[in-house]
Amino acid sequence: MKISVAFIVFNGKRYMRQQLDSILAQTHKVDEIIVCDDGSTDATKEILEEYKNEDPDLFFIHYNKENIGPTKNIEKTIQACTGDIILLSDQDDYWENNKVETIIKWFEQNPTMNGVFSNGALMSSNGQIDNNYGLWDAMSFPYKAIKNSNELINLKLYINTVENCVTGATLAFRNNLPFLKQPFPLINHLVHDRWLAMNLAESNSLGILQEKLIHYRVHSEQAIGGKTENIENFIALNTDIFLEELNIKSFKDLRYILNKIEINLEIQNKISKLEKKEFDNANYIVILKNKHKIYLEYGFKKWPVLSGLRKFKKLFSD
Repeated sequence: MKISVAFIVFNGKRYMRQQLDSILAQTHKVDEIIVCDDGSTDATKEILEEYKNEDPDLFFIHYNKENIGPTKNIEKTIQACTGDIILLSDQDDYWENNKVETIIKWFEQNPTMNGVFSNGALMSSNGQIDNNYGLWDAMSFPYKAIKNSNELINLKLYINTVENCVTGATLAFRNNLPFLKQPFPLINHLVHDRWLAMNLAESNSLGILQEKLIHYRVHSEQAIGGKTENIENFIALNTDIFLEELNIKSFKDLRYILNKIEINLEIQNKISKLEKKEFDNANYIVILKNKHKIYLEYGFKKWPVLSGLRKFKKLFSD
C-alpha cells in the first residue's frame, strides 16, 4: 500500500521544520510527500529545497507562480499524489509518531471504508499542549451526540446540516475516488475540509478515530482555526441544532443558531446548483428549512421583540 502525504504550505518557515520532521519520524514510513507551495514570500522555498536535497526520492515540490488560495492549492496537491492512501498535512502542526501506522491499520481493518479522521491535541504557538480541551472541542464537535449505533448516518447529517467536524490535517482517504479528480467548488463559507468530508460521509464511508494523532497548533497566522473561548457553550449549541432540543438560554444563542442554519442553507443551495457532484443534497435543504422554521418560531414566542428586530435587519441586509 503506497502512502502519500499532501502537504500544503504558504509562508511556512516558522513551524514547517517541526511538522516535516514529525512526518519523517513516523513508525510507518510514507512513500512520497507532495508539496504545493502557494507563492510563499518568506524562506519556505529554501527550507523545502533543503529537505528535497536530503531525500530527493521522497519529496516532490510544486511552486505556484501565483497564490491560488488554500482550496485550489489542496486540490492541486491531492491530484498530484500517486499513493493508494492520501494523508493531508498542514504546515504548522505536529504528528504523533504512530499516526501513519494507526491510519494504515484502520484502513486494513475497514476495507470497505474510504476515509477516516481523528481527534487531536491543541498546541499553542510555542508548543504548549492544552490539557483541558482537544481539537474536537475547539471545533465544537459534540461527539457524544453523534456516537451510537447510527454513528455514520449521524456524522453525515451533522456535517451537512450543522458544522464541519473534520479538520483536514487529521484526514486520510483512498485515492481512487472519482470526486477527487474533479475541481473543488469555490463556495462562500465552504472550506475544502468540509467538501471532502461531505463526499466521504455521503456513502457512509467516513470513519472516526478518537485518538489524538496530531498536535494542532493554534496561532494568529493560521488560515483556519477553532474556538478558544466558551467552548462548552458552543458544543452545547451545536448539539442543540443537531438534536433540535431547544435548550436555548439567550437570544444571543438563538441568533448564533439561526445564523448557522442560514449559512448552511446558503451552502447547500449552492451545492445543489453544481453541475458535477456525486450526491443529491435536496434532503439536507429540506432538513435545514425545517430547522430554521422551528427555531424561528421558538424565537418569536420567547423573544418576540428581538426576533422581530432581527427579521427587520435581515430584510435590509439581504
